[in-house]
Amino acid sequence: MNKILTKKEAVDFLGLDGTLFENYFRNACEFSCMERTKGDRFYFDKEALQKWLDDYRWRTIELNLADYQLCLDFALAQHFRGYVLSDWGTARQREFGQKMTNWIKGQLAEVAVKKFFKKEFDIDIELDFAIHDQIVPQDIIGVVEKGKKRPPKIGVGIKSSKPKSVYLVLGENEITLNERRSDVYIYCRPDIPDDHILRLTRNEIIRAVKDEPHFPTYKEKIPYFNAIPCEIAGWCEPSELEKVSSIEGQDFDGDRYVKKSGLLHRTRKDWEKLIARL
Repeated sequence: MNKILTKKEAVDFLGLDGTLFENYFRNACEFSCMERTKGDRFYFDKEALQKWLDDYRWRTIELNLADYQLCLDFALAQHFRGYVLSDWGTARQREFGQKMTNWIKGQLAEVAVKKFFKKEFDIDIELDFAIHDQIVPQDIIGVVEKGKKRPPKIGVGIKSSKPKSVYLVLGENEITLNERRSDVYIYCRPDIPDDHILRLTRNEIIRAVKDEPHFPTYKEKIPYFNAIPCEIAGWCEPSELEKVSSIEGQDFDGDRYVKKSGLLHRTRKDWEKLIARL
């Protein structure tokens, strides 16, 4: 008989933050509780949670300093060309740190997909890290076979968000405009820390402040740069998205097309089917 866990035991077993567990359980369809009557306590099948955890770990890629530097270079090139990124759904411009984080996060997701495809399926893809004047909807621009590159047979858009984000969310234009739409969307969740630039420049910052009066109070707390995990959450086609004007905790200023992360295609067989189409 499978072991049954209480919710607290399930949170501890998966090693997730309590809020993230609730988000994945209640909103994302990542995993479910055992059948219950309304008002009863939640219980979870340990074996089912272990299967989810094993799958999550299999789909999670570690991104190293070289990967980060590649993405940082892209973000800086975007910044210094005068590109203006407005807040999604608002007119407020993002400040430098937020702009950099979002650009880097998006590129890290692409690198993670490339490494995932190579590691698990031994397929090489080429990404588009060029700086364009117009929006480029397709992120995979080449597939390498027997040492030769060819264009992909389908358009693939790679989207990213924070680990706590339970939905793949696409803007209306990305679906309704033919020139913006992809045939498949891959959703990734890179766990990039908010202080990633501090971590990168740790030594320089220490040199700058080591003689200042408060330095002893925080010198041991300045973090080092560590590998950045990125979950390849899954993929779907545009026809599988749901048209909505809001999701839990967020109202949009127009229509969006969404998919809960737990309902994305993500098994090894699913990925093999996608790769066969590339």
